Amino acid sequence: GEERCIACKLCEAVCPALAITIDMQQREDGTRRTTRYDIDLFKCIFCGFCEESCPVDSIVETRFFEYAFEKREESIMTKPKLLAHGDRMEASIAADRAADARYR
Repeated sequence: GEERCIACKLCEAVCPALAITIDMQQREDGTRRTTRYDIDLFKCIFCGFCEESCPVDSIVETRFFEYAFEKREESIMTKPKLLAHGDRMEASIAADRAADARYR
């Protein structure tokens, strides 16, 4: 029920387009969690480096690339937008992972 991201910022560091912005906060129990996780889709080149660098498999690219925006601020995928998109694409993500496992 909780996000996987541990705010290590590896994805932000590896992004060649500088499309990812992360802010984090340390909790009382000593763990780190993101307070802000934004991806600017105007900058993103969909290279997949962020997904490869994530140590906890928090970032998952989907087959959905068809975005349309009327205003620039709509191109910023915020943490709530990303979580909602992940929920919508959950079945597709599971099917892709199962297909990948068959070919390994």
